[in-house]
Amino acid sequence: MQEPGNRKKRSRGIAIVLTTLTLSVTLPLVGLGFDVGTLYLIKSKLSAASDSAALAGARALSEGANEAAQETNATSTAQSFFSGNFPTAYWNTTGASATVTIDATSTPNYRTVTVNATVTAPLYFLRVLNQQNSTINVTSQAGRRDVMMMLVLDRSNSMNQIVAGTGLSACSIMQTDAQAFLGYFAPGRDEIGLVVFGSSTYTYPPTTSFTTPDANGNTIGSLIASITCFGDTSTAAAMNAAYGQILAVNSTTRENVVTLMTDGLPTSITSDFVVDHLVRSNDGSCNPTGPSVFGGGTVNGNMFPGGSLGLLVPSQPSLGSPDTVILPTGNGCHFWAPLGSYVNMGYVSYDIAGLPTTDYWGNATQGPYTTESPAYGSAANLNDVTDAQGAVYAAINAVDNQANVIRTNATLKPYIYTIGLSGDGAVDQYPDPLLLMKMANDPNLAGITGAGQTFYNQQIGQPQGLNVNAPDATQLAMAFDTIARQISIRLSQ
Repeated sequence: MQEPGNRKKRSRGIAIVLTTLTLSVTLPLVGLGFDVGTLYLIKSKLSAASDSAALAGARALSEGANEAAQETNATSTAQSFFSGNFPTAYWNTTGASATVTIDATSTPNYRTVTVNATVTAPLYFLRVLNQQNSTINVTSQAGRRDVMMMLVLDRSNSMNQIVAGTGLSACSIMQTDAQAFLGYFAPGRDEIGLVVFGSSTYTYPPTTSFTTPDANGNTIGSLIASITCFGDTSTAAAMNAAYGQILAVNSTTRENVVTLMTDGLPTSITSDFVVDHLVRSNDGSCNPTGPSVFGGGTVNGNMFPGGSLGLLVPSQPSLGSPDTVILPTGNGCHFWAPLGSYVNMGYVSYDIAGLPTTDYWGNATQGPYTTESPAYGSAANLNDVTDAQGAVYAAINAVDNQANVIRTNATLKPYIYTIGLSGDGAVDQYPDPLLLMKMANDPNLAGITGAGQTFYNQQIGQPQGLNVNAPDATQLAMAFDTIARQISIRLSQ
């Protein structure tokens, strides 16, 4: 019979053996877990640095007078971003490096920046298995598609408001920031054109040499610098002009883009009122030939000074002069007044029977926007030309439908980006954010209950752009910057 003390000694001996065996298994597992966790942290940091380097390099492809300079800038920028985002000796690593490769030939009008990053990470517990370190490799790639972009700028009279604290007009600030916006795009690769609009539209065709003076000494930047702000807000005409240039270029390899900056609601529509049988005069005394502008802004439902109070023939204005329109000659029109002055809106009904159901380019002036949006809640009244608000509603519907035509081109797949400038004009003339979001097919529509979700569901599958609000002109630069970063840079992998 064993003594109790002997049994206790034997139990303690077995426990020591079991503990020793357990530790011989668990300690390596703990060590492996520590080393694996450390390697995971290092790889995550390396991946983040590699991704940021690829994106920064792709953005830098716009910097430089030619393709060689752009690729040199992209390489050096990617290297700098990698070094800045992966600190030396991070977790005792050594030999961190990044190789940058640029491919400009595999896909037409598309360049990629590929970053292959590597670093040597120390091992600790696994050294018992004669593993001193481990090499970590990651690859990131960002692509930059060349752009065919029409920049559409509002030069209406409201842009002349002085921005508090600056002593500058919104028009002046817009000019500076729009010129800086051009710096995000690559001469020789990107194709940029310009539309500037008030009552009339001015169009400069797209070119890849947008920083090089043309035969008249103009660049797009110098044209922007020459803008004088004047007139109404013929947004549908401007969007149609921009779309016309996209159709003319007809590029299926570039990213087709319209970027609109506006500080107000659309206030004018363009139509051939004679052809539409809406002109009352039958003796030709008030029958302007071709497309005519009608409408104007409203303050509390009434026309404000400078509005188009009748049928005015749009000119092709110089950007450095007022956006004038040619009044019908003679005194045959009741709304006509000497020296281009304007008379009461009520006189227009003597000359015009109503507003057209479609504008000059076939865009419907009745709904759906104003009938579906809670901000309006009623259709445009096309039968009462003295109803200035109805004219604005018609103009809003026209631009909404023009934007829909642009987005639904299944071949060219144009994107629309919008910037709404608020805070520098009359409150009831501020841009409608919902309208601009709908025009851009901004994915944030999905989060707006009611009409926003309706519009989002209607436009699923169409190219999704972005709307950015600038509360005042001092924030236009940030808005342009946000749009530029969305247009052509994509992280591929």
